[in-house]
Amino acid sequence: MERVPDEDGLDGLRPLLEAPDAVLGYEPNAPEHGFADGCWVLHTLRVDGQRVCWSEALAGAGRQLADWPGTLSNLVFDERVRPAGEVEWPQLGAPDRDCLARLVEVLARHSADGPGTACCFASAAIEDLLEPVEAHRGRLDEAVAHHDADPSGCRFPAHWWPSDRSWFVLTNYDLNATEVFGPPALIADLLADTELEAVRHPRIVDVAPGRPRWPA
Repeated sequence: MERVPDEDGLDGLRPLLEAPDAVLGYEPNAPEHGFADGCWVLHTLRVDGQRVCWSEALAGAGRQLADWPGTLSNLVFDERVRPAGEVEWPQLGAPDRDCLARLVEVLARHSADGPGTACCFASAAIEDLLEPVEAHRGRLDEAVAHHDADPSGCRFPAHWWPSDRSWFVLTNYDLNATEVFGPPALIADLLADTELEAVRHPRIVDVAPGRPRWPA
């Protein structure tokens, strides 16, 4: 995976990724992007070392994610729905390694050149507000190795997409879930995958600002 020059237009997306309202990540909601569907992939939650679905953890407190009024962050697990045990919270700002590896596998099935599909990976503007957005180009299957270069995941690109723009992945810097946009077949595959926890949930743009709380 190679760093691209700052003057690279990033397939025409650089102005959007560097816009003031995209400082935490750019969500491609405009009709001209042409994405027919979308869903969220929840980052891995572990309790006592074991993976636990968000839905299972919430069900234990009599809650369901469909009732959550905000974006998908650790705020979902407030004091009323905090899992019992030693909790490893879902990773913030980037998918964890297991989640990323499986997401890459699913994306590869819906990409022109499979795992070898040429992609662009671009950071969120907030990582360095005074500089152009940092970006790399490489193969889809290089994403996991790129993540491994910084195990914290803190600098894993917020946005990535193939050169044909058939899908788009966003992890907002403040969230614990990754948003995927693309054709219905891709989204259906993600929602049905048993190794990921993918859900339908309102887009960032559709959620009211402010600190969300569970309904009384």
